[in-house]
Amino acid sequence: MMLRTALYVFSFAIACGSCGKKTTNKNKSATATQSILPSNTGNLSELVLVISDELWADTAGRIITDVLQENIKAIPQQEALFDIYNIEAKDFSSIFKTHKNVLWISKSEDEKFERIDQMWSKDQLYVHLSSASEEALINNLKEHIYTIRSWFVDKDQQRRLQKLKTSADKEMEKQLQKSYGLNMTIPKGYQIASSEKGFIWLRKDNPKANIISNIWIHSQAYINTEQFNKQYLMTLRDSIGKVHVEGSRPQSFMATETLYNPDYRLVKNKPYTIATKGLWTMVNDFLGGSYTAYAILDEEKQRIIYVEGFIYCPSERKRAHIFELEAILSGLELN
Repeated sequence: MMLRTALYVFSFAIACGSCGKKTTNKNKSATATQSILPSNTGNLSELVLVISDELWADTAGRIITDVLQENIKAIPQQEALFDIYNIEAKDFSSIFKTHKNVLWISKSEDEKFERIDQMWSKDQLYVHLSSASEEALINNLKEHIYTIRSWFVDKDQQRRLQKLKTSADKEMEKQLQKSYGLNMTIPKGYQIASSEKGFIWLRKDNPKANIISNIWIHSQAYINTEQFNKQYLMTLRDSIGKVHVEGSRPQSFMATETLYNPDYRLVKNKPYTIATKGLWTMVNDFLGGSYTAYAILDEEKQRIIYVEGFIYCPSERKRAHIFELEAILSGLELN
């Protein structure tokens, strides 16, 4: 431990050899170092925040909570992106040091903004932002807080996907690769609910918890860019829902909930990918839930892949379930 501390102090001195705030990105993943690190602790969507009570109770704390505990989009009930456990530096003991996600905010003459992977534990993400004064700290937080959020969100999604790969249904994955030309992680438990040319619906039921997780994959020929606009994608998912998802009541079917404006954003240029998130409802029935979807341009095959995950989860918190579906979708690769 003393050797690692000495090495860290030496590298820190080099990084901070000149004045001013440094933005650094370090990965302490060399085999020798990694082998002596303990496994990380804590749960996904948790974050240990090291910050003074004074800063936490003032503007800095509000900036952090407004962004890192923002309500997740497209979930019917309010659920925060992260559960935050704030502690002072003097209380940052070994119990906290191994947590998956650690954010350190402080006032210091040595201004810095750095990300270090695997600081005190394997597959850990540690971010440190320090400024000489509270005013400078607030300005730097405003500048970097969304970058910080994206780092922790993306890291958690990588962890989720990696965990899902350990329980993947290899036969189902081979079938998707053969039929649709897609490499996609499908956890065990999913069954084919419906399949036809250009469309497959996978479904996983958990009757005890009253949770149903679903994945759609739809393929169609690419004609023009209009197929990626928001209204087109909403119409597409409504057409799929009307044909394939019927309710228990007469003339009931799935549709996009129009009272909520779906989130719509470009997430990749190569391949061109639009992400949408929203709520679904059952027309002429009383069911509903959340969905998350990607529309992907396959230039080589001149087609659009629309892949969606949606859940029915009326009694449980939905964060973990919708994030799991997002992780599955984010790992999709064109073959």
